[in-house]
Amino acid sequence: MVEMNRRAILLLALGLLAACAPVETPAPADGAPGDASAHTVLSPDGVTIRYDDLGAGEPALVFVHGWSCDRSYWSGQLEYFAQSHRVVNIDLAGHGDSGLNRTLWTMQAFGEDVSAVVNALDLRNIVLVGHSMGGKVIVETARQLGGRVIGVVGVDTFHGGGRETPPEQQEEVFEQLAEDQAGFIATFVDRTFVEQSDPAIKEWVMADMVAAPYASAVGARQASGSYDATPAIASLDVPFVLINSDFLPTDVAHLEANAKQFLYLEMTGVGHFLMLEDPGTFNAQLSAVLADIT
Repeated sequence: MVEMNRRAILLLALGLLAACAPVETPAPADGAPGDASAHTVLSPDGVTIRYDDLGAGEPALVFVHGWSCDRSYWSGQLEYFAQSHRVVNIDLAGHGDSGLNRTLWTMQAFGEDVSAVVNALDLRNIVLVGHSMGGKVIVETARQLGGRVIGVVGVDTFHGGGRETPPEQQEEVFEQLAEDQAGFIATFVDRTFVEQSDPAIKEWVMADMVAAPYASAVGARQASGSYDATPAIASLDVPFVLINSDFLPTDVAHLEANAKQFLYLEMTGVGHFLMLEDPGTFNAQLSAVLADIT
């Protein structure tokens, strides 16, 4: 495997951007994305996991959404990457079209959702791509799958380095969710966009996330907040890459101190949902990372 090189990847990303035609920001589709390609598998605890399976070619790319989101948030990536890769796009338990009957919400269980799909498809040479909370899910998945994973790419995640959220902050969040779930999520979403963000995308994300089931919103938030990703990050023997927005600082020092092969890339002029806001730039950066990993 080629050793990661920051300058080489940045130059390749710029080259890809120059060569690509402009990509129009897609409007997330109503209903289940990719219905013709949708399949289901049972997670170990019996929850039905819905996923899309598209394209062909290695490495296989497995996309994992964030908290109170679903697989439609990768609408700007599926067709693009399915031209050259097998692309698998997953709804975690309690999200999207997957089952709601989980009783114990943990990052390990979410990782098992992803592992169940990977095992059902017998995938090898996998690159895991996870947005926000999905970043924690994929480092846990990588620990479960071992040598089948050749790269881990977090998307606007680990701004705080991946540490556990202090208990007092978690309690405050849960109190606010219990008191006014819609208001809490609306405020959260409002703070994750920037002045340049497309209002239509912001409106869609807010409406979608506000509609998330209460049980999974609370369960997933608790699972994410109580999970310290540092041991899982330290256990990675493959490239670990972050593609983050600069709208918030990222604790790069903590990540560099724990990851064996770490690369940090940044996008500007976008907020938390950067793959929706600027799919052209994001796809070029991810393509450059894939070229270097393989």
